[in-house]
Amino acid sequence: MKPSDNDDEPADDRVDRLLLQRLRKLIGRNCDYVGKKCLVVDVLSDEHALILEAREHLPPIQSDQYGRAAHRSNEMLQIPIFDDDRTKFSEELMDLFASLHVQAERNASDAIRSNP
Repeated sequence: MKPSDNDDEPADDRVDRLLLQRLRKLIGRNCDYVGKKCLVVDVLSDEHALILEAREHLPPIQSDQYGRAAHRSNEMLQIPIFDDDRTKFSEELMDLFASLHVQAERNASDAIRSNP
């Protein structure tokens, strides 16, 4: 193991930092989550959460501060990374991983069919 500037960093913080770096690689990936087509748009390190943007065909109408219809905006979903005890990944994150796995298999299958 090579020495680094973070040798004084607690092991849990290093694991969190490395995990968050890996999760950031998911940004830009499409997935189906809770029956909605979504895009991974952000990883919030302080909140330990992923942010998904629901990509509905016609986003819901958002209201302004006075309750009047103002514009359309896609729904944002926050997915916790850990369970409440921070002892394991959250069920929501595991569902997202399963969705991403299915999407990757589908993409690979489509690539094989298109390149005989």
